[in-house]
Amino acid sequence: MKAKVGVYICECGPNISERVDIEKISEELLSSGEYDDVELVVKNYGLLCSGDGKTYLEEEITSNAFTHLVIAACSPRDHNTTFINVCKKTDLNPFLYKMVNIREHCAWIIPDKDKATEKAVQYIRGGIKRVLYQSELFEKQLDITPDVLILGGGIAGMEAALALAGEERTVFLVERSSELGGVSAGLNRLLPRQGGEVNKLSSYRGEVENNEHIKLYLDSEIKSVIGFLGNYEVTIGSGDEEEGVELVVGAVIVATGFKLPEINGLPGFDFSEKDEVHSSIEIERMMATDRKLAMRNGEEPKSVALVHCGGRSERGYCSQICCSYMMKIAGYIKDQSTEIEVVEYFRDLCLPYKEDQKFYDEIAARGVEFRRFGKLEVDGASVVSTGMDGAESKQEYDMVIVAPAMLPAEGTEALAGLLEIPLHETGFFEEEHQSTNAIGTTTDGIFIIGAAQGPRGISSSMLFAQASAGRISTQLIPGQKITPEVKVSEILEAYCTGCLTCLEVCSYGAIYFDDDRAISVVNEAVCRGCGNCFGSCPSGALRTKHFTNTQLMKEVAEAVRER
Repeated sequence: MKAKVGVYICECGPNISERVDIEKISEELLSSGEYDDVELVVKNYGLLCSGDGKTYLEEEITSNAFTHLVIAACSPRDHNTTFINVCKKTDLNPFLYKMVNIREHCAWIIPDKDKATEKAVQYIRGGIKRVLYQSELFEKQLDITPDVLILGGGIAGMEAALALAGEERTVFLVERSSELGGVSAGLNRLLPRQGGEVNKLSSYRGEVENNEHIKLYLDSEIKSVIGFLGNYEVTIGSGDEEEGVELVVGAVIVATGFKLPEINGLPGFDFSEKDEVHSSIEIERMMATDRKLAMRNGEEPKSVALVHCGGRSERGYCSQICCSYMMKIAGYIKDQSTEIEVVEYFRDLCLPYKEDQKFYDEIAARGVEFRRFGKLEVDGASVVSTGMDGAESKQEYDMVIVAPAMLPAEGTEALAGLLEIPLHETGFFEEEHQSTNAIGTTTDGIFIIGAAQGPRGISSSMLFAQASAGRISTQLIPGQKITPEVKVSEILEAYCTGCLTCLEVCSYGAIYFDDDRAISVVNEAVCRGCGNCFGSCPSGALRTKHFTNTQLMKEVAEAVRER
């Protein structure tokens, strides 16, 4: 059967039509004599991505019974999906369509109209050549479970659980400790911009515990996981027990939070257990239980130093929230007695929210002194600091309170290996992209929120939790199916030597080794067609559907061929 190829050139308003000669493009393609073995139809339209344009294109595909389609228009990043959806409304397989970018690659970057036109003709010829070597691909729909597993019962985990749980979706909330709340459970008060009263967090715990669509697993952790978006088989267990609870979920949210180091192990901090040196979380708990700041002898301190950035130099990052909560502690102290001298030692003040500056001004107005340091050591209850001018000073206090750097939670590295998701150089879980997918990972269906992703406060953690819930709610709709990527990698069994290189470079954990056949196999439901394995295979056994060597070579060779 003779191929019938439709070539449609979008004028894109003046963007293309005023910078390339569209009529000349049509003449060149139809009069070249290079397509005698192909029935070629070449037309142009004002704006193919418009509603009328899409209707026109759909009618043209149907009435002409095209076997292949080439669209010469803008960047595929803008409208490739648009034209794929048009093809889906017709009998034309959408993978027998090719989009050629003559706007960004020709019209917008080549000032000479004749040269821009010549280049556009070359690119379109390359597109025609390639599309003739493309093969039909067919999408498969997979059944899913809308249920979700959340690892971590802190504020982020609870927020996500409450946002997702419903009649058609069960949330399994797994917490390693014996109670919900995480670090926030020990707080005395929230920041003013967070509402102030800590009973808000207590109400969250109550809502989670009483929600019939949330199943709690306390003193538990994940033991195994296998699967993909929509279908993860996981095992939950306690301690060292071999058997556990097996669950099937559609997505996994990692909300494991953070930990705080012991301050007596920080470089530059030399004190004994008898010295009145405490961590910030110890003071929070003291205020939450005793409602009073007191030294070990029960007396009220007359002077207190609040030291920011404990261990920051060694960790190499700012924990973001320390400045705000140290000012909150200064407020506790001044609420207790205005006579207590309070000095805050800071390297750089981090006040990221618009309300934070006002909070700083209010605390400073209450008599709290802020001293910036370049270098600082704690010797017993004495603070030795070097100012920004190089001057060194030593001052003794009745009490020293230290804000240590936030660290990745215990077991983060092991969990990353289990879930096959990467870690950032700081040791926290790494998001797929900081701007475009800040809650996702390289594995579809596994999300990271809260301080598991890096130092983050309560407000930000809750926002990220809501974002993950929104993403999951749109991806895993109860009663509906999902369509995995079609342009995936495949392994030619005859060429595979079983070297396992592809398993090492696969970012998605989509390749496994078949011991019986001694070859690697691609799980097409997990593969995203990134091409890492294709580029690394030493035997040439791998190829990516829709991006084969033949297709790419034919397109490039035709685009650069001299005439």
